Amino acid sequence: MEIGILIFVGVIGGMIAGLLGLGGGIFYILLLPYIIASIGIPTDQVTPFVVANSLIGIAFASVISLLVQFTDIKKYLSEIAIIGIPAVAISLIITKYVVHSSWFSIEFFNVLVILLMIYLLFEISSKNKKSNNTTNSLPNKKIKLNIGLFSGFTAGLVSALSGLGGGIVIIPILNIYLKQNLRKSKIISLGVIFMSSALISIQNLLSQPHFQPDNIDTIGFIIPRITIPLIIGVVIGGPLGVKLGGKISDKTINLMFMFFVILVLLEKIIGLL
Repeated sequence: MEIGILIFVGVIGGMIAGLLGLGGGIFYILLLPYIIASIGIPTDQVTPFVVANSLIGIAFASVISLLVQFTDIKKYLSEIAIIGIPAVAISLIITKYVVHSSWFSIEFFNVLVILLMIYLLFEISSKNKKSNNTTNSLPNKKIKLNIGLFSGFTAGLVSALSGLGGGIVIIPILNIYLKQNLRKSKIISLGVIFMSSALISIQNLLSQPHFQPDNIDTIGFIIPRITIPLIIGVVIGGPLGVKLGGKISDKTINLMFMFFVILVLLEKIIGLL
């Protein structure tokens, strides 16, 4: 039962990565707290395991979606690097000194996610009002260094703290404010997400948790019985999401995205009550 649920979570997360360029974390953090708690990790210790196992799923989801679009990646390598390098640097620091600390609680995590979901709803609303910016016909001007560094810093911070990946910051900045076309924004987002989530995952594999679960095999903060079926699902869902993204309108994608945002927002608010 657990394996089937995790494969399903991976499939949906992979599809979200391909569709939206977000890596799938918005779906992982919805269900992983319950799945990880159900295998015996206490609720007050679950947060760093949720973030760690979400990010390793995101790493695989983003790279699979990128491989499906491999010919387009080469166009944007320099811009991926401009944003990705600061994202990696800050995410590794935040993971070590905040996420792996004993005070990183489920309450802090829920409040952070609630604030991010409210931010996303605001961005989606702004995007719908500026619908001309969501088309794929916008010009592709090179991203300036200062904007790239700011985007990367913010994305790395969000990625490390929330387990969401960082695309929720990168795509609005590129697509809405810098008027980059949606396809380019998604590819750059996936590239940066892969860089930061992959390196954070290596850090999580090599780190020693403050709480060591009994009778649960872990490699650092990574739980193989969670991540292996999750990755299997991602391998299935990622290419499907990319193909589906080429067939449906931006408006439909926005509505799907808004559904997940509201779902996560409500679940985290209930979790604080």
